[in-house]
Amino acid sequence: MNDIVVGIDAGASKTRAFAVDRAGTVVGRGAGGGGNLLTSPDPQGAIAAALAEALGGRGADAVVLSCAGGDRETERARGEEILTRLAPPGAKLLVTHDAIAALYAGNPTGCGVVLIAGTGSIAYGRNEEGEEDRAGGWGYLIGDEGSAVWCGLEALRAISHAVDGRGAPTRMTALLFQQLGVGEFSDVLPHLYGRPHPAPAIGAATRALASASAEGDAIANAILQRGSNALARAATVVALTLGLSAGPVYLAGGAFENLSLLQRLVQLDLLGLLPQATVEPVREEPAMGAARLASALAWSAE
Repeated sequence: MNDIVVGIDAGASKTRAFAVDRAGTVVGRGAGGGGNLLTSPDPQGAIAAALAEALGGRGADAVVLSCAGGDRETERARGEEILTRLAPPGAKLLVTHDAIAALYAGNPTGCGVVLIAGTGSIAYGRNEEGEEDRAGGWGYLIGDEGSAVWCGLEALRAISHAVDGRGAPTRMTALLFQQLGVGEFSDVLPHLYGRPHPAPAIGAATRALASASAEGDAIANAILQRGSNALARAATVVALTLGLSAGPVYLAGGAFENLSLLQRLVQLDLLGLLPQATVEPVREEPAMGAARLASALAWSAE
């Protein structure tokens, strides 16, 4: 026995790993680049870097990888192949989806609803009977409302309309041009098309949206309001399906961290839709949730 387990959260923009002991104390941390199994250029390299740094040459009793799509057979099989190559000999292995790790980061019992707005978005819940439900999480082409990528794409649409005269002027236009170092909207396109997802123009537009919102730009704030409405509805559907009208609801993801108005709007929307629910940010990283799952995998039967 090594008395150490590792939880890994492989996201689109970054990968984090926590090694914890039996007391739940973090004894090692690791980081890598984007580890999304579908969209990242080298997920195995990112996961390997984070795992190796967290372990520091030690063994592990279990390793849990949480990632978008980890509940689908194809992605789960690919994640298991990667862990089999990288994990210490004898470690128990599990691949699961990122939402359940985020929920366990918010609540060590794994009960409640977690609303994630990061690169993508999803609402996921689990009640005390072990019943699960989800809403959203269908990817940026058809969903992910309220996520950082969705916000960036909506900002780009609003800017294009403003440039054409089809929409109202917005401060986001000048801020986007400044972010990308361009002088007109046509020069934005090479930063948008033919680039790995998420394209640089999307990230720049999300930052422009955040700055414009802080300045009180009405178009920027309207985008955040629409995103908030969609996120709150997703969490509400999950909560009511699972009999969790009183919550708890946990908010997680970089969009909430980087778009401060979005978090406040979601909290207000949820207050109207789920007036009895407690709503709070997840205070631990998703990798800690994955580490808690790894602890249960390794030691719950003892």
